[in-house]
Amino acid sequence: MSPELAVQLIGDAVITIIKILLVLIVPGLLVGVVVAIIQTATSVQEQTLTFLPRMLITLLMLIFAGHWIIESLTDWFARLSQLIPGVFG
Repeated sequence: MSPELAVQLIGDAVITIIKILLVLIVPGLLVGVVVAIIQTATSVQEQTLTFLPRMLITLLMLIFAGHWIIESLTDWFARLSQLIPGVFG
Protein backbone atom coordinates (compact mmCIF):
# COMPACT_ATOMS: atom_id res chain seq x y z
CA MET A 1 0.00 0.00 0.00
CA SER A 2 1.40 3.34 -0.99
CA PRO A 3 1.41 6.21 1.47
CA GLU A 4 -0.78 8.26 -0.86
CA LEU A 5 -3.46 5.55 -0.89
CA ALA A 6 -3.37 5.25 2.89
CA VAL A 7 -3.73 9.00 3.31
CA GLN A 8 -6.61 9.04 0.82
CA LEU A 9 -8.43 6.22 2.64
CA ILE A 10 -7.99 7.84 6.04
CA GLY A 11 -9.00 11.24 4.67
CA ASP A 12 -12.16 9.83 3.10
CA ALA A 13 -13.04 8.05 6.34
CA VAL A 14 -12.54 11.19 8.43
CA ILE A 15 -14.61 13.34 6.06
CA THR A 16 -17.41 10.76 6.03
CA ILE A 17 -17.45 10.63 9.83
CA ILE A 18 -17.45 14.43 10.12
CA LYS A 19 -20.38 14.75 7.69
CA ILE A 20 -22.41 12.17 9.60
CA LEU A 21 -21.65 13.73 12.98
CA LEU A 22 -22.48 17.23 11.77
CA VAL A 23 -25.90 16.07 10.62
CA LEU A 24 -26.60 14.62 14.06
CA ILE A 25 -24.91 17.13 16.39
CA VAL A 26 -25.47 20.59 14.88
CA PRO A 27 -29.30 20.57 15.16
CA GLY A 28 -29.05 19.48 18.81
CA LEU A 29 -26.52 22.23 19.43
CA LEU A 30 -28.80 24.86 17.88
CA VAL A 31 -31.80 23.67 19.90
CA GLY A 32 -29.68 23.72 23.05
CA VAL A 33 -28.64 27.33 22.40
CA VAL A 34 -32.24 28.40 21.76
CA VAL A 35 -33.46 26.71 24.95
CA ALA A 36 -30.58 28.26 26.92
CA ILE A 37 -31.52 31.73 25.64
CA ILE A 38 -35.15 31.14 26.61
CA GLN A 39 -34.08 29.91 30.05
CA THR A 40 -31.91 32.97 30.54
CA ALA A 41 -34.70 35.32 29.50
CA THR A 42 -37.22 33.68 31.84
CA SER A 43 -34.73 33.03 34.71
CA VAL A 44 -35.65 29.33 34.76
CA GLN A 45 -32.50 27.32 35.41
CA GLU A 46 -33.73 23.74 35.19
CA GLN A 47 -31.15 21.37 33.66
CA THR A 48 -33.70 18.86 32.39
CA LEU A 49 -35.32 21.47 30.14
CA THR A 50 -32.31 21.47 27.83
CA PHE A 51 -31.85 17.70 27.80
CA LEU A 52 -35.23 16.59 26.45
CA PRO A 53 -35.43 18.89 23.38
CA ARG A 54 -31.84 18.09 22.42
CA MET A 55 -32.46 14.37 22.75
CA LEU A 56 -35.67 14.57 20.71
CA ILE A 57 -34.10 16.59 17.90
CA THR A 58 -31.15 14.20 17.75
CA LEU A 59 -33.51 11.22 17.50
CA LEU A 60 -35.57 12.97 14.83
CA MET A 61 -32.44 13.75 12.84
CA LEU A 62 -31.39 10.12 13.15
CA ILE A 63 -34.79 9.05 11.82
CA PHE A 64 -34.86 11.57 8.96
CA ALA A 65 -31.18 11.29 7.97
CA GLY A 66 -30.75 7.59 8.74
CA HIS A 67 -31.10 6.55 5.12
CA TRP A 68 -28.46 9.07 4.03
CA ILE A 69 -26.12 7.98 6.85
CA ILE A 70 -26.38 4.30 5.88
CA GLU A 71 -25.93 5.22 2.21
CA SER A 72 -22.78 7.26 2.98
CA LEU A 73 -21.26 4.45 5.01
CA THR A 74 -22.17 1.88 2.36
CA ASP A 75 -20.55 4.01 -0.37
CA TRP A 76 -17.36 4.37 1.66
CA PHE A 77 -17.15 0.64 2.34
CA ALA A 78 -17.84 -0.09 -1.36
CA ARG A 79 -14.91 2.16 -2.35
CA LEU A 80 -12.77 0.46 0.29
CA SER A 81 -13.67 -3.03 -0.93
CA GLN A 82 -12.75 -2.05 -4.49
CA LEU A 83 -9.31 -0.86 -3.35
CA ILE A 84 -8.46 -3.90 -1.21
CA PRO A 85 -7.45 -6.22 -4.10
CA GLY A 86 -5.04 -3.56 -5.37
CA VAL A 87 -3.51 -3.17 -1.94
CA PHE A 88 -2.73 -6.83 -1.33
CA GLY A 89 -2.43 -8.04 -4.91
